[in-house]
Amino acid sequence: MQALPSIAFGGFSGSAKGVTARQVDGRTILSVRCWPTGLATGAQLARRASLKKISKSWVALTDDQRKDWDRLAEHSSGASVFGQKAEISGMNLYVRLNANRVMAGEAIIADAPASQVAVPNVSYTEVVMTPQLIVFTGIKHEPSPYKLVVKMSSSQSPGISSGWSKTVIISSDTEDDWGEADLTKLYLKTIGVEPVPGQKVFIESYWLDTSTGFTGQLLRDTVVVTGESSYQPRKRVTMDNLDPDTEQHVSALDIEYSTGAPIIYFDAVCLGHDNIASSRATLDTALPAELIGLSFAMGRGMGENGDLHPQSYQIQAVNYGQKTEINFQYRGGKYVKPTEVFGPGIFYEQ
Repeated sequence: MQALPSIAFGGFSGSAKGVTARQVDGRTILSVRCWPTGLATGAQLARRASLKKISKSWVALTDDQRKDWDRLAEHSSGASVFGQKAEISGMNLYVRLNANRVMAGEAIIADAPASQVAVPNVSYTEVVMTPQLIVFTGIKHEPSPYKLVVKMSSSQSPGISSGWSKTVIISSDTEDDWGEADLTKLYLKTIGVEPVPGQKVFIESYWLDTSTGFTGQLLRDTVVVTGESSYQPRKRVTMDNLDPDTEQHVSALDIEYSTGAPIIYFDAVCLGHDNIASSRATLDTALPAELIGLSFAMGRGMGENGDLHPQSYQIQAVNYGQKTEINFQYRGGKYVKPTEVFGPGIFYEQ
């Protein structure tokens, strides 16, 4: 939308065809209506529908609730006009914050937040961008209720210097995993095609406080797509990696290996054998030799009366032919089944 000052329509407000005039701080601003240049994506249609729903919900608020939103709006601002922060109404603020919350999967709030909150700024080391891998690395983690919103463009010519109008939301609720966020599947699902080596992708990101809907400062970045990268994603073993033709003794499994240190993280529920204080998970393929070894982790079993019983486990991975067996071997504490084995441990390669 193009906003222009005018001296020909002094004191005039209203719309005529594709032009709208409004009064802002004694100025008459003419806005030229923008028309869509392409088909709306599913995400854009869903967001428009949510905005309509949120706007309609404003009339259901009580007078006191509307007054609270108006008071909060007095300390907030909209987009700047000629270098001056524009005022924002209580209704507009209500719609803006709730639209952010709905985008992140949260419910609409009727009561205004007590005050405007300060939201952290995004900080990361780099963005790895290849046709097969899109990863944010070195993210400075922010705990709940903060979620990372990421917008990206499709591949653009490297000669384009400003492609921010082409970015779309890739993820509205990204949670970093040990300072990294893999957005490969989300990018391909949203954009529809792989990024092209040698071309440029525009990136916008910010933290969203899901409890209030307030957002942090927008961080803009660009990255040139490479054909390959030296970045090595961490190896992770989950229930999807289990051999479907082998009896398993776990009902939950999530094991993650660190690439920068001999550390392994466990989150598993062990069911145990009938007569052995051990549980086995058999994978459908063999792990690389550098991931074969043993580690130790804590466990906790739930007794019949609801008491938690701390335990300790030795976890050993062994390759047999084309498959890997991971054995959770009980080592201490009161043995109670089932047992949750969890937390980090030092990995010893064998």
